[in-house]
Amino acid sequence: MAMSAGRWLMNKFKDINHERLNKHIDIIQKNTGKSRFAIKWDMMWNFLTRGTGYTDYFRCNFIELDNSEKDTFATAKRFYKLLAYLNSEEYIVVLSDKLIFNELFREYLKRDFINLRVSSADDLKAFLKDKTTVFAKETHGEGGHGITKYKVADIKDVDALYKELVSKDQLLVEDAIIQHEDLNQINPYVVNSFRVITLYKDGKAHMIANALRINQDDAEVIGCTNDLYFSIGEDGRIDSNVVDDYGNVYDTHPMTGKRFSDVYIHGVKEAFEMCEEAHKRIPQVRYIGWDVAFSVNGPLLVEGNEYPGYGLVQHFKLKDKRTGHLKEVADVLGDEYNNIKL
Repeated sequence: MAMSAGRWLMNKFKDINHERLNKHIDIIQKNTGKSRFAIKWDMMWNFLTRGTGYTDYFRCNFIELDNSEKDTFATAKRFYKLLAYLNSEEYIVVLSDKLIFNELFREYLKRDFINLRVSSADDLKAFLKDKTTVFAKETHGEGGHGITKYKVADIKDVDALYKELVSKDQLLVEDAIIQHEDLNQINPYVVNSFRVITLYKDGKAHMIANALRINQDDAEVIGCTNDLYFSIGEDGRIDSNVVDDYGNVYDTHPMTGKRFSDVYIHGVKEAFEMCEEAHKRIPQVRYIGWDVAFSVNGPLLVEGNEYPGYGLVQHFKLKDKRTGHLKEVADVLGDEYNNIKL
């Protein structure tokens, strides 16, 4: 994971989305009344002194915070160092390779799958016999990329499909997840992703944050844009605001009209316990972002992430807090937190 600070800064400059940056500045100006010059200057100062990108600056509401409050928020640069300390390079392949992940956590998947790394075209034919819909996934894909949906009835030549999937490194083929009606009432077009973050300390996995991400539209694969997100309590009720990337707060889903105050999701406590139990199998990776789906068979694991995005769980509009995700990490690590050079 090692990268020089200079190279990291150059990469961040090259990745700037100026349209998104200007939209963030417009919203900050509207909310605070500060000039665009003052906002841009403060953004640049925090970038140079803290490594704070413009998205982190906006989501964490840095324009309103003092230095001690800013220290509690994860930013790209600090998060990179945090995970370099917590997660063993030797073991992260268990999470980054979907085939290895599925084998290790098979009992938590609650769906059938086939590994084309070790299976033949005939094996694939046998796998597809009783399936209706399957998803082919790249072994190292992330962010909803490298996934193809197939209706089995439309597949005319399994041998040709096998060759295509192998050539595209889509070596994992999984049976479709049938989403629970609790989530279908909000958005039935996609299996909505529940991010649960656990941190391992002294033989125990601690659930420290969560966020459920829901598409606003009818996309069939959830992505990292045009989403709404919120956190959920053990009782299955939403315990935060429902926000989008620009801090807009929603009372109802814009497509289905489902009122978020009426949302109840079965199995949230079970999902937390499942992630904590699963984490015990790989204590060498101490910080994990689990992606969970709520299916008709209960909560199940979709994948685990050794370098998960942290933006979902610390948007200041979620709970109107002035402290960030690093405080949640520090609360579990205790004195050990002081050993991490952020």
